[in-house]
Formats: sequence, C-alpha cells, structure tokens
Amino acid sequence: MSGRYEKKKEKQSGGWKKPVLIVLLVLVVLIAAVVVAAVVYYNAMLNKLNKVEVPKIDYSALATETTEDSTEQTAVTTEETTAPTQPHVASSDDYINILLVGQAARDGETERFADSMILCTINTYEKTLTTTSLLRDTLVQYPQYTDTAGKNHTGGKIKLTTIYHNGYICTRSTADAMGLMNLTLYKNFGIEVDYDVEVDFDAFVKIIDLIGGVNVDLTAAEAKYLNEQGFAAKEGRFHLDGGPALCFARMRHAAGDNDSDIIRTERQRRFLSEVLHRLKKLSLSDVQNIANEVLPLITVSMSNSEITDLIMKLLPILPDLQIVSSGTCPANYWGGMLDIYGDGMQHSVLYFDPTETAKTMRAITKGEGVVPEAE
Repeated sequence: MSGRYEKKKEKQSGGWKKPVLIVLLVLVVLIAAVVVAAVVYYNAMLNKLNKVEVPKIDYSALATETTEDSTEQTAVTTEETTAPTQPHVASSDDYINILLVGQAARDGETERFADSMILCTINTYEKTLTTTSLLRDTLVQYPQYTDTAGKNHTGGKIKLTTIYHNGYICTRSTADAMGLMNLTLYKNFGIEVDYDVEVDFDAFVKIIDLIGGVNVDLTAAEAKYLNEQGFAAKEGRFHLDGGPALCFARMRHAAGDNDSDIIRTERQRRFLSEVLHRLKKLSLSDVQNIANEVLPLITVSMSNSEITDLIMKLLPILPDLQIVSSGTCPANYWGGMLDIYGDGMQHSVLYFDPTETAKTMRAITKGEGVVPEAE
C-alpha cells in the first residue's frame, strides 16, 4: 500500500510542471512579440525621416599637431582630473554638437541658402543644451571640398549663408550642403559637427502648428511689426502659431533692429528655448501623434542606429536638461563692406579673429580650456 501511495504522489508532483512551463512559454512568446512589434514600429517611425549620408570628416587628421610641451601638459591635466578627489572635467565624449539649419527654399525652389543656423551643443554630464547662432554674413574661407560624386571644389572668401547653397549645387544634394557646411565650420571656427538637421520654411510652420504653437514675450516693436505683416499680436506674453512664429523668427526690420542679424538670431535662440520647453511638457501620446506628421518634414544626417544612440543618451538627462544661450559665433566681430561677388556692388560682411573664435568655440563645443569651478 505504501509503495502504491508513494508512486501516485510522484505522479501528482510532476503533473503541475507541464502547465506552468506552457504558461511561461506563452508569456515569453507574448513578450517577444511585443518587443518585436515595438522595434518594428520604432523603426517605421524613424524611416519617415529624410536621411542623407554626409561625407564623414576625420577631425583628428585635420587637427593641428600639438607640441611636446602641450602634450605633456595635457597628460598632467588628465591625470589630475581623473583622481578620485578631483571634480569631473567634461571630456569631448560628453559633448554632442547638432547643427540645426533653417534653409530658405520652399517647395519647387532650387536655392538652399542657410537662412538660419543654430548650433545645439549638448553636454550629457552637465545636463545642458547650449545654443549658439552662426551669423550668416560672416566672411569665411571656402575650404577645399570633395563632394559625394568625387569632384573637388575650392574658392576664396564667401558669406557663411552661401556655403550651404554652394554645397547643394555641387550635386543637387542636401548631403553635400551639409558636408561643405560642416567642413567650413571646422576650418574657420574649430567646430566639430556630429549631426545635421535641416528644416525649411514650410516645415517650420507646420511643426509649430502641430505642437500647438508657442508662447513668446513680445516687445512693443516686435508686436507692431507682426501686426504690420498681417498677424494680430500685442506686447507681452503672446501665443504664436506657425505663420506668425516664422515671421517672428526671421524678423530683423522691427523698430530698432537696424537690419541686424545679431538681434534676429537672439530672437531665434529665445524662440527655440520656448519650443524646447513646450516639447518637454508634451505627453507620450502627443509626441507620437506629432512625430507621425513632423518626421517626414525633417532631413537628418543620422542613421537609425545613430538616432537610437542619441535618444538613449538624452532620455536620462531630459527631465533636468537646462537650456543655455551662448550668443553668437563669431562672438567678436566687426562689420565692413566688400565686393564679394565681383559684381561691382558693395555688400555688408562680418570679419572676425579666427584664432580667438576657434578658442571660444572649442571651449563651448568640446570643453577645451574650461577650468572647473572649485567645490
């Protein structure tokens, strides 16, 4: 009797394992299906972006060789800052530089002038996003450039805004517009661009409308100018939809502006800061719905894997991200007149000190020369 009882008990103890294993297997399959579906959906969303492959720049090969003294000093600094008792010093790995270009062409137009250029520098350690406006009238040296078709290009002095257009007409490709601009920024200012983002006027208007518009503090002169352009506005905190927002961002003929790109770029940085604050308040469902409409309007120089890597770096710091305006590049400049196009006409340009500008921009975009504050 005891033998039969023990045999029956063994049969019962093994009987419950099979259904449990089946349940676990079903759960694993369901989880895997959800993950696969999420990945497929995520990639489908990213594939809505217009992606271009921009010629890669080997910045390390272009950099000026350091002397033995500077190399030794760098080694000492590195050793000191990596010691446990020393504060963290941001390295170049902490910085991500994204060039945002608002290009002037509309649908059907062939021109690709960079109407607005804002460099967004993300410091993932300090959790800051620094915006720097690139002044479009700056007189820069056209670098030797090999386009995506293998053809070489070179030139003399030219306005920065024209660089983007000249790169585009090399091959009628946004990739070369971005590529030539990136090389120009490095050669003239020491800026190493990691990624490029392009938005045209039509896309800008639609994007602002999709996020529900943006609230901006308007001066009396700015409100008056918007009214003169047919957009109802008033001084103080005011809500701007896409159309008036574009007018505000491009404005440089309001009372007191004196056709100044300096004042205009300050408005653009102020507006971009408001946009970023607005985006941080959107719900996940809002972001998803907006992304469906917005992504096809944007051109980027990133692959899906690069976008994913960027997102993974940004997500942990997004709640604490502080937006900072560094001003303009170049920071120190002076105006002049020059027959830049050889047509006998004098055009206004901005001159700058290349050495001082590169020093300033390397500090902003790479942390070079930045002395950490005492704890």
